[in-house]
Amino acid sequence: MILSETIDPLTNNIKTKILILPAHHGDCFIVKTFDKQQNEFNILIDGGTAKTFEDVLKKELKKISFIDIVVLTHIDSDHIAGLIKFVKHAFFKPSQIGKYWFNSRNIKFISKGDNISSGQVTTFEELLIDKGDIKDKLEEEIIIGSKPMLPEGINIEIISPSREILDKLYLKWPDLSSEYLKKMEDRSISSTVKPSQIDRGTLQDLALLDDNPDKDIMGDIINSSSIAFILKTFDMSILFLGDAHPHLIEQILSAKYSIENKLVVDYVKISHHGSKNNTTNALLDMIDCDKFIISTNGGNSTHTHPDRETIARIIHHPERVKSKYNKHRKIYLNYKIDAIEKKAGKFICDLDKEVGNWELVENTNILENE
Repeated sequence: MILSETIDPLTNNIKTKILILPAHHGDCFIVKTFDKQQNEFNILIDGGTAKTFEDVLKKELKKISFIDIVVLTHIDSDHIAGLIKFVKHAFFKPSQIGKYWFNSRNIKFISKGDNISSGQVTTFEELLIDKGDIKDKLEEEIIIGSKPMLPEGINIEIISPSREILDKLYLKWPDLSSEYLKKMEDRSISSTVKPSQIDRGTLQDLALLDDNPDKDIMGDIINSSSIAFILKTFDMSILFLGDAHPHLIEQILSAKYSIENKLVVDYVKISHHGSKNNTTNALLDMIDCDKFIISTNGGNSTHTHPDRETIARIIHHPERVKSKYNKHRKIYLNYKIDAIEKKAGKFICDLDKEVGNWELVENTNILENE
């Protein structure tokens, strides 16, 4: 679809939209925007879990005639499994994809019928090749410093991963099979009531605790290899963090930004579904933003999220306390709070909302600038 050149997107109610699909414990986003020539430009970022495609993604993709970029941030099953289902499905049309962005040494996955469980080992690349029409569509490695070709009016700055991280990932690649097979299992949480997180402490107290991740950058190589980027369109800027390691993002942003000169964006997609290991006070202190997105249904049997500590840091990190909470802050969830709490435990209470000038907005699946 090409809009008339006389139409000004800023005055004709043409807006960038972020679709935050309910992707179970994973990530699946669709950004619908326009370039300077007012052509539609669509980006699919991750595909969620194996269930995500049939539950929600297929319906949304049927509304889109062309996907300019398919981004697979990293190889965890809650990001790639829905994309595998998409590519394997009869609905998939290779000619409707512009570019693929992902980093790999042949992404191995297990497929048997329509499920990702046990069976024949193949690769994501081979699957795309089998489908045909991928010549010149596989983008070169997406790392810090990459300058992908984009139409005027669309700008993407890659801030993760680094060349060093990818080299380490590739060295480890032959040994990933057992770890990866374990990750590909979509384990659900039992129906027992999960312990409340409220007893961990007040949000103000939790924000003051040590926020160092359990693993360093190289010790969490799969998440550290996650593609993270700043997307700027004609009317919106979004920091998409995938599952990136906070110390790497801090390092990269600190080359241009600081507490005195913050990165200004409209939205931040919080890393790793709100895990306390992926969001630090130092990172938040460098960002000027009051709208944060957490994608999760509460997690699975291996990991639950969001963590109360992450909520604490978003609301009470030092620079925000210093400002005396002068701006209203929102945290958007893509599921209802009670559904998340069944898996992750109660992570917020009414008393928390009395301090900090903020609100938790549940069940949000589409965002645009207010």
